[in-house]
Amino acid sequence: MLAVVHCLRAWRQYLLGSSFVVKTDNSATCHFFTQPKLTSKQARWQEFLAEFDFEFEHKKGSSNQAADALSRKQKHAAICLLAHLRGSEIGGSFWVEEDLLVTKGNRLYVPRAGDLRKKLLYECHDTLWAGHPGWQRTYALLKKGYFWPKMRDDVMQYTKTCPICQQDKVEKVKVAGLLDPLSVPTRPWESDSMDFITHLPKVGDFEAILVIIDRFSKYATFIPTTKQCSVEMTAQLFFKHVVKLWGVPTSIVRDRDGRFIGSFWTELFSFLGTSLNISSSYHPQTDGQTKRFNCMLEEYLRYFVNARQKNWVQLLDVAQFCFRVHLEGEAHLRLFLGGNQYCHTLLIIPLQGRTLTFSISRRSVNRQTTSPERT
Repeated sequence: MLAVVHCLRAWRQYLLGSSFVVKTDNSATCHFFTQPKLTSKQARWQEFLAEFDFEFEHKKGSSNQAADALSRKQKHAAICLLAHLRGSEIGGSFWVEEDLLVTKGNRLYVPRAGDLRKKLLYECHDTLWAGHPGWQRTYALLKKGYFWPKMRDDVMQYTKTCPICQQDKVEKVKVAGLLDPLSVPTRPWESDSMDFITHLPKVGDFEAILVIIDRFSKYATFIPTTKQCSVEMTAQLFFKHVVKLWGVPTSIVRDRDGRFIGSFWTELFSFLGTSLNISSSYHPQTDGQTKRFNCMLEEYLRYFVNARQKNWVQLLDVAQFCFRVHLEGEAHLRLFLGGNQYCHTLLIIPLQGRTLTFSISRRSVNRQTTSPERT
């Protein structure tokens, strides 16, 4: 009945206003309009079919050869497949023996139809004679006589999800080695870490940020750059914003970005006597300090960027200052005292005195009287 409804919906524009006959070998369908009880779906179908002028006519399956052939197309496809395999188009990789497809090494090809593959996996892994081996031995047993595409992946997935193996097997994985923490720097700018923030809205030529952190004082430097920043350009930015001001560090921590592991970068800092510490593969937490600063910087830019997101370059200097004044504690005073002899403040301190002019003048006099004379 569903096929009738589907056809009438597809051919509605051709059948409305015309009388026609629907022939079927299903006798129950012929009594659809006379059955006493209807489900909600059947009621909707009757409401839809009321638009058409037609009647059902029963036709035996033996005489309904055209529709019967379509309903048995799976068997027809199998017959055509065997005829194709017996031909000469399949080449020398496969051949047919006793209606079975055979590949090299006299292995049988196992089709995807049914659960034949699962049964073979069970026989080569779960039975008494197999003994629940690992995926390598299970695969070796199976490939001696059978073949199907991606058989190795299926064997690995089957053995990995075997409940008996998970419960009873002893863990044989090699014990992981001890963690090797990064050495703690003893002075400012002895050890730096760096990373890139990319895929930012393009402003002029800039669409990325080079983040450089002093691991001792947590001094952060944010440098706008391009996403295609080369190794040479990265080295120039590092010398301009770090080496020129603070000197050459003894070590640099960075991830496995291609710009940090190239021969130019390695040979340059090897000549300067700087060791390059590369983070472990797929373990960005090795340089967690820089990753944390990246997250904080991205949040800061989201707070204050304009609607068109075109002023993030101008916000970098303010963000750099903001991050320094928010660090509290004696240890973080090195953030400013590492290169200067005073600490900046973000607070607006009210001046003492009646007027602003008087306060400024008095502070100037006090400064002149208390400061030692320069020679």
